[in-house]
Amino acid sequence: MTPTLAPALISHIDALCAAIVADPDVQKAREQAEAFLADETAVDLYREVMTMGRSLEQRHRGGQKLDASEVSRFQDLQDQADAHEVIQTFVAAQDVLQQVANHVNGFVTKTLEKGRVPTAEEVFGSGGCGEGCGCH
Repeated sequence: MTPTLAPALISHIDALCAAIVADPDVQKAREQAEAFLADETAVDLYREVMTMGRSLEQRHRGGQKLDASEVSRFQDLQDQADAHEVIQTFVAAQDVLQQVANHVNGFVTKTLEKGRVPTAEEVFGSGGCGEGCGCH
């Protein structure tokens, strides 16, 4: 049997979700992600870079020697992806959406642990990783 949430909690969750959806930065990030997904060339290049990168990394970690031509091909693909505006915009959009998710998850998790609303410092620490890390 799945426990049900209290109506007050559901109402607040709905309000939080509505605020997230209404946020201009979130809206822009979603639009950018959708633009990326509509660009087959960008998606194919991104997918190829990610797939080849994972494969090379797994083989390297497994102790296999990587062929110089494979590494060169990967670097060429990576350079193409780095120069592709739609891909770079998508990566930035993913960062925005991930930051929102991390903040929400961090606060909810810490709230459940502490039994009260936590401070940002309690959730994310005392800044040990610096402001530019993406978790603040």
